Formats: sequence, structure tokens, C-alpha cells
Amino acid sequence: MPHLRIRALNDEAVKALSKTLPAELSKVLNTSEDNFTVEKIATTFYRAGAAVAEAQLDPMVEILWFERGAEARDAAAKKVTELVKAHSASEFISVVFINIPKDNYFENGKHF
Repeated sequence: MPHLRIRALNDEAVKALSKTLPAELSKVLNTSEDNFTVEKIATTFYRAGAAVAEAQLDPMVEILWFERGAEARDAAAKKVTELVKAHSASEFISVVFINIPKDNYFENGKHF
């Protein structure tokens, strides 16, 4: 935890980000790199009844985490946007935070 789910980027970009995002976000959030997971969500987007090529999409990164406050959210969103822009031609990068209450997150059958 945090868990990063990435849409609208190719495999190579997500592989590269799986190195840089945990390394950089661990500094911003003051947590260990090994606490992060990075997942590529393979999906199909449509506009006007037609599938849209992945390269024409605006990337989205969802961050599932334990709430850390507005300052941490702002810093993390800025860092994620900066790193993702290096892998996308899009001028729009979306970062969405999904807060998980600690008592709703279980590891090995025990919640935090």
C-alpha cells in the first residue's frame, strides 16, 4: 500500500514507471518503496461508437491508499503527473485518490 492502477499507457511505459513511481513517491510520502504495487489496467475506451487507440488517450492513475492529507495528495499528484508525462503525448494526466480505511484493508487476514 499504496496501490497504483494505471490506464491508457503501454506496457513499456508502465514497466518503466514501476521503477520510478515507487522510488519517487516513497520520498514524497515518507514510506518504503516496497510498500507500493503498480498495476496496468488493460481496457478499451470508446468515443462516438469507435474504439480509441491507446496512444490517443489521456492517462489515468488511481492511487488506492490510507489517507495522508491534502499536502501529501498534492505532492503525490504533482510527482505522478510529472513522471507519467514523460511517457505520454497527452497534455492531460488524471490522478485519482481512493482512500481505504485501515480497518477495511487486510494483509494475511489481519487489518491495519
